[in-house]
Amino acid sequence: MNKKDLKKFLIENESHTIENTEEKLLSFVKGTMLNRNDVIDQDDQSHHRQEERLRNQLDKQVHEHHHHLEEIEALTFNPSEVVEPGAVIKVNDNYMVIATADANFTFEGKNFISISTKAPIYQCMKGKKKGDMCSFNGNDFIINEIY
Repeated sequence: MNKKDLKKFLIENESHTIENTEEKLLSFVKGTMLNRNDVIDQDDQSHHRQEERLRNQLDKQVHEHHHHLEEIEALTFNPSEVVEPGAVIKVNDNYMVIATADANFTFEGKNFISISTKAPIYQCMKGKKKGDMCSFNGNDFIINEIY
């Protein structure tokens, strides 16, 4: 498995997500501007407060994705012998990349899940080697491969 290509894929994917989220935010902001020349009643103000909360949530998502991008770029993705940041692991025939908490994705025909070092499952697997096992939430996880 070419981890450098995986890193490039993750960076491109995160950059694309940032662009889409920023476009949604900009579109939303443009559509919610109050015209100060119009008469504004209580209902308008209530809707504006709701829109402000949604705008803040979208803005927060943009910042989170920028942070994810920075985290991915900082990882070396060098070959690993233990479960550590930047490692790709095969656990119970499922692939995981230790990077950021993001959605599932497909790379080189394999389904992946990206997990953060803050994820409880990572704490169970941290430092483990190929063939090691850990138990989490009543399930046993065997580290089949580490890349």
